[in-house]
Amino acid sequence: MEKEKIMKKSKKATGIAEAMVVMMVILTGVTGMYKIYSASVRLEAGTTNKIKAIQIAKEWMEAITSIRNTNWILFGSDYKNCWNTLNYDSWCISNTSPVKIAENGKYIIYKDTNNRWKLHLPTGIGSYEYSDTDYRNQFRIGIDNDWFYTATWTTTNLKPIFTREIQVNYLDTSNPTDGADSNDEKIRVKSIVQWVDASSNNTRRVELETILSNWEG
Repeated sequence: MEKEKIMKKSKKATGIAEAMVVMMVILTGVTGMYKIYSASVRLEAGTTNKIKAIQIAKEWMEAITSIRNTNWILFGSDYKNCWNTLNYDSWCISNTSPVKIAENGKYIIYKDTNNRWKLHLPTGIGSYEYSDTDYRNQFRIGIDNDWFYTATWTTTNLKPIFTREIQVNYLDTSNPTDGADSNDEKIRVKSIVQWVDASSNNTRRVELETILSNWEG
């Protein structure tokens, strides 16, 4: 009788041990599946955000090209001085010192009330990095009521994770070290989009570049 009791206890203990092993196997499998799922979600989010960032950067390259083309249309009588004038300033005509898009300018680009692209220099930014709060506040884009990205967002707009920036440098092949002057007929434009998402702890960045020239260039 005593022997039967011992055998029953032994079987019970074995059953509990086996159940615990099975539970551990199941828990390990569930944990592994969750990790794989989480990784796939992060990867999908990272890929989706990168595609969005590329599209935003492309739009801004098109916008800066539109500014150059609009200058051509508005000031066809003086391409030399007006092709790169800042924000369609008619003072450029026959002016040897027009207000030009700045050398090494780091611009916010937006649309005015006439639906024309314009450039605006931010103020009070310590670092042109996504980690800088002032940078994020001034360069962050929003989504308007028509679901288009906009730089003129308000507190009622949706605010995505992206910032966007246009950088401008002049290319003077005759004297590349003299900065922006009347001999410049080309500008190098960079469209920079930065953001942080769940796919990485680091700031992510998309940068597109193009060269714009005057008709004479």
